[in-house]
Amino acid sequence: MDQTDTKVINAKSRNAKLFPFYKMFAWDLLFYYSIQFLFYTQNKGLHASEVLFAEAFYPIFKLLFQIPCVNIVEILSKRRSIIVGNILVTLGIIELIVGQGIASVILFNILIAIGYSIKNICESPLLNDCVSYKENSRTVFSNLDGKGSSFWYYFDAITGSCCGFLYVFNNYLPIYLCLASSVISLILSLKFVPYEDESKRTVLLNETSSFKAYFKDIKISFKNIFQSSRLKSLLIFSAGFSGLLMVRTTMASSLFTEIGIKEEYFGIIFAILTGISGIASKNQNFFHKRLKNKLLSYFSLTFCISMIVVGLSAIITHGSMFGIIIILLSYALQYMIKGPYYTLQKRYLNSFSSSTMVPKIYSATTLIESIFSSIVYFIASFLLTITDTSYALVILGCIFTIIFIFILDYMRPRLGLKPEEYKKSDINFTEVH
Repeated sequence: MDQTDTKVINAKSRNAKLFPFYKMFAWDLLFYYSIQFLFYTQNKGLHASEVLFAEAFYPIFKLLFQIPCVNIVEILSKRRSIIVGNILVTLGIIELIVGQGIASVILFNILIAIGYSIKNICESPLLNDCVSYKENSRTVFSNLDGKGSSFWYYFDAITGSCCGFLYVFNNYLPIYLCLASSVISLILSLKFVPYEDESKRTVLLNETSSFKAYFKDIKISFKNIFQSSRLKSLLIFSAGFSGLLMVRTTMASSLFTEIGIKEEYFGIIFAILTGISGIASKNQNFFHKRLKNKLLSYFSLTFCISMIVVGLSAIITHGSMFGIIIILLSYALQYMIKGPYYTLQKRYLNSFSSSTMVPKIYSATTLIESIFSSIVYFIASFLLTITDTSYALVILGCIFTIIFIFILDYMRPRLGLKPEEYKKSDINFTEVH
């Protein structure tokens, strides 16, 4: 092993060790979700339906910027792109603090959509690159990514437990702390060490330097991705499930407001729920080994049925203590599913993929998820203009139960097979030909 190889391995090893701590701050917004609904309705003057309408711009702009963001990552490198993504998220939070009305919420969602689009394309591939030289690299990736996820869930639980009280003390204080967390994410991203071979990357960029050549490359890459029955099944499932996960927190906050839960308890409730996600995320291998090929079936159908249970409990019990307990237990089940899902989803997407192809697969996933999530946001927003949150949850739960029955039936002969049982087109795809 020459000196250059040793230097690259040392850089990768350092990045892999730093990644879980980086993800603890950078994976998603902290000090935010437990009070976002209250902050928008009480400080920005939005109604419940307007909150979901404004948040629909997040998946829309993730969709619009997916292909340009892949180009940005290839030009800048994964490490530099992560830094740019964190800068955009930080600017978005600053805009939310100083802006007013629904326009400020829309602009905030646009900025963080672009930032997270860039980050989502290259964060997991960076970790995948940095453990690729290790034995059982897929397991190492899952363990480190799951560790980072659990760190975020635990930290979010701790910060969330006091978020409601901080909000009552000063409505803007949680958002200031959210900004501080984003700044820490930016600082930690600067600590990642360069490891990519710049000369090889320069050659690749020279070969696809024009936008025409670049979009031709992307078109062929996406065509090959969508020709894989295995990946197509994962993408369809991810599209449906992401829509439910994205509207979950906002609709939960709206429901808590309807059934009379006090503002200061929002943070404690979401902290406990997030802690459950953290524990489940840390034990993602348990779910993978225990449920095996039926994992996605159990996750999706259980999640949908729990939505129906939440809505019916609120309708029937009218906010009684017994009803609130059933509602919270159902949300605990949803958060238990959410915890390991993201890590396991990335594990499945990474399978049989090269380091240069993984960002394009993630980009295709985000494209499909963004389209479907924006549709779900608009449907949920419409439902809240004509009915209460509890009825909207029942309607959405019933619709998605039916949708996932058909999706899972489509997936059954195409996913979860042994490597030798797949067609070559399902696991062998190239970027250009």
